Amino acid sequence: MLAATFLLVSATACKKKDKAADDEPAAKGSTTDVTSDRSMQVMNAYVELFNELIDVVPDTLRNYWDQAGDKPLTVEAMTKWGNVICAGAGWMKMKRDQSKDQVDKITRLSSGEFAKMPPLAEAMYTTGVAYVDQRDAMCAYVKGGKFKDDQGAGAAGVHDGVAKARDAFNGAVDALAAELDRVQDAQAAAELVKYEADKSYGYWFRYTTIRANDFLRLARRDPVKAEANLPALKEALAGFDAFVKGKGATIHETFAGYAKQVDRLKATVDKLAPALAKAKTPTEKFEVIDKEFDNLVSAYNTMISLHNVLIEAEGRGDLK
Repeated sequence: MLAATFLLVSATACKKKDKAADDEPAAKGSTTDVTSDRSMQVMNAYVELFNELIDVVPDTLRNYWDQAGDKPLTVEAMTKWGNVICAGAGWMKMKRDQSKDQVDKITRLSSGEFAKMPPLAEAMYTTGVAYVDQRDAMCAYVKGGKFKDDQGAGAAGVHDGVAKARDAFNGAVDALAAELDRVQDAQAAAELVKYEADKSYGYWFRYTTIRANDFLRLARRDPVKAEANLPALKEALAGFDAFVKGKGATIHETFAGYAKQVDRLKATVDKLAPALAKAKTPTEKFEVIDKEFDNLVSAYNTMISLHNVLIEAEGRGDLK
């Protein structure tokens, strides 16, 4: 099954897992074959870890970046927004330990096409911990009131530490993402080729999911590349729309439901395109995407859910 997740998800049919990341996958096959059930199961274990870390780690410092931007916090900002900047518990130790356990488990699963991934997963975890530790140091300075003692002289050093930790985490994210993208793309391409000849239901819901996934994973990491990817996404959405219109009233009911979510995605993309074109810097483009990201994710996650239902219907011979 496809995991309903906001970033990186295998755009191929997978067997349902008995356990999220057990020491020995229940699925059969070899990890030297990216299309095997075993590889898909290991892939999903990495995806779960990746999405957990990329969600929780940056979020712990979101309030800081909202106030700081590209420069150290001012005394005025720390005085007015200190409690807001450091609101919440950060990344709790229990959650950190759970993520570390998952790193250790998927390391034991990793062979074949996944042999390079364990140190990359470990690096993403350790840099994530280091980044959140910088949050603690920053909050000791800001919320703890130390900035009042030195009149904000230490804010530049605090900001430098947070920025360096962020960049290290982002680098680790990109490194693991590149390997995950490589396997995911191979899995998706192998699955899609089976349906290219007739370009019917099976082709169009897979192709559209793949292209939406391509865009979302770029949107989360690199707004400039995401904007460059828009023509490919729009082309896929246009082809999907033409197929739906061709089916008319005879369209399969679940596929029609999937199509409604594609329409939701398209409506958000249509709003994004001119706004991204107007934004001149990567920071401005990220802000544009950030405003619409929840809408993109909501439509995509529902598409994924219906994608799985369509695969089941296809397996029963109902999707014709």
